[in-house]
Amino acid sequence: MNTRAITRSALAAVGVVGVAVSMSACSLLGGQVATAEVGECTQIADLQSDEITEIPTVDCSEEHDAQFFHKFDLPDGDFPGNDGVQTAAEEGCMSEFENFVGTPYQESALFGNFIAPTQETWDQANDREVLCIVYLNDGTTTTESFEGSGL
Repeated sequence: MNTRAITRSALAAVGVVGVAVSMSACSLLGGQVATAEVGECTQIADLQSDEITEIPTVDCSEEHDAQFFHKFDLPDGDFPGNDGVQTAAEEGCMSEFENFVGTPYQESALFGNFIAPTQETWDQANDREVLCIVYLNDGTTTTESFEGSGL
C-alpha cells in the first residue's frame, strides 16, 4: 500500500522546523495518491489517522479548521530522503503562506502543515506532489476561507 506522510510545521526561533506526526494517505485506485485542490477546506482531525484512502473536504462555508493553500511537485529524480522532502516541502509551503493568508507566517494565528510523498509513493506511484495546509490549532472552527483573511 502506498502511503503519503503528513508533516506538521512549527515556527522555531530561527526558522521553520518540521515535527513528524502519524498521518498518511493511502493510494487510490490506479496508483493515484490521495490529493485535494488548492482552496478546498477540511477538518485537520479528518487527516489524523494512520492511513486514509481519501482526503475529505467540505465547502468552506461549512465548519472547518483547515484549508489547502498551495501544491507543487518536487523535482524528478531519486527520492531525496525524508529530510530532503521535509525541507523542500517546508520551503515550498512557507514561501506561499503569506500570499494566501495575507499575513507573514511568523505573525499569523494560523499554522502550516503539508502532505508529502514517501519513499513508497515516490517509487510506486511516481508521487512528487506536496499539498500545503493552513489550519487553526486552538480547537475553533470557521465558516470562512483563510484566503486573504490576514489571520
